[in-house]
Amino acid sequence: MTSLNSNNIPGTFDELIFKRELNEVHLLLDFISGRPNAHIWDLDGKIPKPVADAPKPGSAIQTLIKTLWSPAVVTSTLDNGKNTLDAFDTIKWVCKLRYPPAAPSADKAYDATLLFYVKDRLNSLAYPATGLTIAYTYIFVEEQRPLQHATKDERDSQTRASVAREAYPGLVGSAKRFRWVHKLYTGVGAFVTLLAAILLWLVTYGVQITSRFEEDGKRATEITRAIYAEIDKENAAVPLDGKTLSSRKTVPERCDAKEIENQTNSIRLLCNDWSYIQARYDMSIADATTFANSLPSSLLMLVFPTAVGRGEWQSQATQANPSLGDAKARQRDSSRQEAIQSITLVLSAYASYVLPILFALVGTIASMLRDIGNKITDNLLAPRDEALALMRVPLGLMAGVAVGLFFSPSSVASQVSSGAGVITLTASGLAFLAGYAADGFFRMLDTLTTRVFNLNSEGKKPTAQ
Repeated sequence: MTSLNSNNIPGTFDELIFKRELNEVHLLLDFISGRPNAHIWDLDGKIPKPVADAPKPGSAIQTLIKTLWSPAVVTSTLDNGKNTLDAFDTIKWVCKLRYPPAAPSADKAYDATLLFYVKDRLNSLAYPATGLTIAYTYIFVEEQRPLQHATKDERDSQTRASVAREAYPGLVGSAKRFRWVHKLYTGVGAFVTLLAAILLWLVTYGVQITSRFEEDGKRATEITRAIYAEIDKENAAVPLDGKTLSSRKTVPERCDAKEIENQTNSIRLLCNDWSYIQARYDMSIADATTFANSLPSSLLMLVFPTAVGRGEWQSQATQANPSLGDAKARQRDSSRQEAIQSITLVLSAYASYVLPILFALVGTIASMLRDIGNKITDNLLAPRDEALALMRVPLGLMAGVAVGLFFSPSSVASQVSSGAGVITLTASGLAFLAGYAADGFFRMLDTLTTRVFNLNSEGKKPTAQ
């Protein structure tokens, strides 16, 4: 006589039902018992039971099939509650099931059918989570020591992750890869965020310095023009032998401490302002050149090398005075106004293109990590999330590059109105939003493409008049 357990070997029907499906039901019960909006007692009156407590071979399964598939029988059993199991009896029945099963074939058939029925009901209670997502989440979150390094107690102990592995052994490889992808993206995200923060700090400071240089240069020009205009007025008001007396002294000469006493009161006031503005202008030039030639800001020039940053450019004054040493010559040339324009170009390239790409990557990784965290909380991780995570980073980088196409170096910021007022959106800010919502960004491009190229009109037939 063949043993009842002769089919209890890996890959058989008994292993599939009484090991994997049973473990999945245990995971669903554990998950539902911890949810505030779903309860195990919702199973009351929904699971049919056999007519007799000890069914004869074939009778129990026939009764169960009639109960499951006959609407009239189902309605009557739900109404009177006599032919259904309550939640306690259902869980008790599930807890009695073991692998390998040691029951007659008729009982095994009923137990397998009951298991499928309970699994279906539990999945409806656990929605949107399923047994697969719960198992995948447990395998993803709960790391175990390798079996070769584990102790005997650890190998014999049962955890949620071990039950999930037995229920879905095919998910183990995907969950392990996804776990390493998650760790890699977390580390890369932290590094890129730190790098982007440092670059943003340097670029913002450099832009402020060069902007102050431009503003002080304009103010110095305006005050110099005002002094010359006042001098022309004074010269025109003092004729000498029918000719206008003209003075050829420059503004620095007139505003010098030795000559200031010989000037009129109006020019003295203007000279006071000119001295202050000129001092600020000289300080702006010194700050800009110090920024370009000192660490860590000088590293910005490595990606976009300039003649000033490499020390290849020499002014006419340096060329006319070759006796100066190389160090003094470079310091003198880097402190000239002409060199600051090169610094401005480098900062514009960073603000328009480099930083948007970095912040798009930061936004993409932040969105992905939040999505994974939310799915872990709700036990919704699935194998498809591994492939989606691998696709999101390239899409975020593409979005950051695309945002740079819509900004010119001369205008790297725009303003939009919101309920709280006016928000300034820089290229980096828009790139972060595009990376954070890369799918929405490309859907917006799809809509824009449809409108620009009038794709909706294709295939439309003219209406009859």
